Amino acid sequence: MGTLNLTAAPFRVGVATSPVDSMTGSRQPASLDHTFANNVRFLSMAAIIGVHAVGAYSAVVQLPSVPPSLFFIEQTLKFGTIGFFLVAGFLFGERIDTHSPLEYFKRRLRNVFVPWLLWFSLFCILMLGKDFVHKRLVGSIMSQAFIRCRDLLLDSTFWFVPNLLFALALLLLFRRLLHDVRMGFVFLLASLFYGVNIYGQWIPVAHTRAICGFVFYLWLGAWCAWHFPALEKRLARLPASAMLGLILLTLALALAESKLLYALGSIAPMDTLRISNQIYSVVMVLGIVKVKHTLWPRFVDVRKHTFGLYLTHIFGLALVGAALKVILPYCAPLSRWRESTEGLLLMLVMFCLTYAGCLLAVRALLSNPSLRWVVGLPAQSVARIEHTEERKFGEACEAGQPQIP
Repeated sequence: MGTLNLTAAPFRVGVATSPVDSMTGSRQPASLDHTFANNVRFLSMAAIIGVHAVGAYSAVVQLPSVPPSLFFIEQTLKFGTIGFFLVAGFLFGERIDTHSPLEYFKRRLRNVFVPWLLWFSLFCILMLGKDFVHKRLVGSIMSQAFIRCRDLLLDSTFWFVPNLLFALALLLLFRRLLHDVRMGFVFLLASLFYGVNIYGQWIPVAHTRAICGFVFYLWLGAWCAWHFPALEKRLARLPASAMLGLILLTLALALAESKLLYALGSIAPMDTLRISNQIYSVVMVLGIVKVKHTLWPRFVDVRKHTFGLYLTHIFGLALVGAALKVILPYCAPLSRWRESTEGLLLMLVMFCLTYAGCLLAVRALLSNPSLRWVVGLPAQSVARIEHTEERKFGEACEAGQPQIP
């Protein structure tokens, strides 16, 4: 893994000069090149890899329980998923009037779903191969393969794209009602229901199976895009100290709810859709939006690399984890790596190796014109066609012609 976009002024058309958007597959017009959106995407992707690195570390050292330091780190990073839905919604809000709903969705399928399907299929094949080697496939091979692929779809990092596309299709279906706050309230009720369901467990608890749990945040991102000038002014009037205080307060509430869920024996005490974490994630993203300068290093191209990092980081963590399982026992007993200082250092190493390795892999794929599509960028010939289409649309708008319905 996915990584906010908020604007409300009338849509402004600019010639598309940037590559495909990291998590939505859309091309970013030059006039809409928001630094804050890239800040959110970069930090959200780093947070998602960080959360998964925590899980991989726990598996490598076989943690018997969750220490307080790990508990705090994981919760601090829990804003990433909702952050990406907000970013995708913001870009959706800015671009939906430039294409028909069908054309818009077709582009998302081509630039997001197709590469996702390739990497998901590869992951399923690798996991099924591992099951075969370890003789975990019993009974009908077809039924076992179906169950394995279903579980990987619902419980691995690959859940994000199908959920995003479903939410996007739902917004397109109700496109003419999206400016009505009451529609947003309906979507909010769904997100809150999943937050309460963590306690009641009436339906599957995991956020990876919450098919309607994130639609509100896609809508909220679009709503912010339509009202961004007003939002930006209000954020500007809020002192940085007050924003930091809100972030710390909501973080404390999220930590408190997780501790409560642990005490209640919940199966998902760190679930993303805990109500407190939903609030924390939104506040965290608003805090990032307040920052007016770039937060990502120069060697990262946020729009080019983010989607590729999402697609590849699960493979990177698996490789790093497998290598460390072999190496660590030769350095010190596993119990030594469960201690705070060594454990934190090991997690940092796992994160850095995974991020750096996947970034190099993505850059290598992008350098090959025929493989760009694998990480979400269209082939150069297709990119030129899309560039021409958007330039013509911009010229048509400037000439006073109506927008595409």
